[in-house]
This record gives sequence, C-alpha cells and structure tokens, in this order.
Amino acid sequence: MDFTAFFQYLTTIIPFLPKIYNPVIYNVSDLVLVFFWFVAAIMSFYFSYGNARLWTSISVGFFLIFWSQAYLLNPYASSYFRVTAVHNIIGAVSILLISHGFQEYFVFTRTLDITGSKLTIYLTAIGAIAVGILVVSLNPKPSLFVLRNYRMMENTVWLFLSIVNIYVIFKIYKEIKDSPIANGILSFALVFFFIVLWKGSELYLQIYQWDPAWLTLVDEYDLDIESYAMNDSLFSFASQVNSAGAMLSGLSVGGTFAYLFRLMR
Repeated sequence: MDFTAFFQYLTTIIPFLPKIYNPVIYNVSDLVLVFFWFVAAIMSFYFSYGNARLWTSISVGFFLIFWSQAYLLNPYASSYFRVTAVHNIIGAVSILLISHGFQEYFVFTRTLDITGSKLTIYLTAIGAIAVGILVVSLNPKPSLFVLRNYRMMENTVWLFLSIVNIYVIFKIYKEIKDSPIANGILSFALVFFFIVLWKGSELYLQIYQWDPAWLTLVDEYDLDIESYAMNDSLFSFASQVNSAGAMLSGLSVGGTFAYLFRLMR
C-alpha cells in the first residue's frame, strides 16, 4: 500500500512538517506486526504502572520494543536515515532494560531485596535513548550500508541477551516454583524463544547477505556482487521463521502479561 501521496499532501498543508522525499509503502504484514507490538506495549506499560517496582525494567523494555518496531510505519524513516538508526538504538536499549529486569528479579528471589525507584528506571531509559540520539546526530549521516550495520548490531544484542534471559528465567522459576505466578514467569521463556527465532533468523540472513536490505543495496548501487551461495530453500525457510517469530513474539508478550494479571488477582 503506497501512502507517499498522502504524507506528501500532509507536508503541504502543515508547513512545519519535514518533507517526504522517498516512497512510503506499507506491507500488510508490517501493519499487523506493529499492531501486535502496540497491544503488547500498552499491556506491558499498564502492568508496570499498576505493579511493584520490580517489574518496571521488564515492562518498560517491552514497551520500548513497540517504538523500535514503529520505524516500519514511520513515514520519515525512508527519507531520514538517522530516524531509522535511532529506532535500532531504541531496540537495543529495550532488550538491555528487559535483561536487567530479569537479572534484578533473580537477585530479588535470592535476597528479597530491591533498590531504586520507578523514576530511576524511566530516567535511565530516557537518558540511554538520548545518548543514542546524540551519537547518531554527531556522526555522519548513515548510508544504507551503515543502517544495515545498525540493524545487525541490534539483532546480535537481542539474540545473545534473549538466550541469557531464557536461562535466567528458568533459574527464577526454580526459586519461586511454589509461587502463584511461577507459571507466568515461565511463560516469558516462550516469549524469548520466539524472539530468538525472530532475531536469530534475521541475523542468519544478514550474515549470509540474503537479507532484503543487502539485496536492495546490490540493486540500488548496481553492485557487481552476488549473495554468496544463495540457497532458495534456506532463504525461504529463514524468511518464514523470521515473519512467524516476529508475530508470535508480539502475541506472546501480550498474552503473558494478561496471564500474569490473572494470576495476580
């Protein structure tokens, strides 16, 4: 679906809006994915607002995933590459917050001690994103090659920390298996399993230069380079795993927080 004309019209009737220079095209799958993460973001933020400080890092981290995925619908992402780079940085910050939250939860199960405040977490998240924006602003305008590197960086951080989080969640479950919310905590292991499929499959495509971003670069810059040993069956399988993992991640996050609501009532 091509929304280029619509957004260009908006920039003419609202003078202070930046101009749109490149096509703004949305895929139905992108709309569905962002919607799933939007629902998950609302539920996670509401869960953080209504519960103890212990859940703040986890909930805010999942809330930020929506903003990192929103570049798919951001009309300026295709025209202003710094915007896309900032979305990637927000994605990296989100998994760092989530991982910090689960490690903090594990320490709490062993010591029953929790420090800090919700405000500290909020300010830390805002500060980390602000630093990322500053770094992107002070450096040269990123090219399509650089944006692909940003994406690979984000996927690498996500894949590694998601695997770590699965391990930490099982450790937490062993400590609280008699608690009413034990199964709710364990459900997050399924969430991160789907995230491993999502981010891992995309990183796999990037490593072998089979990802859409690389193919776009080859086409746009007329590079005399072919993706090494392009395997149609592996490419198709990894692409399907990537799409399914992204959708299931958003669905499972919303479902897990809803399940925790039910267990805590």
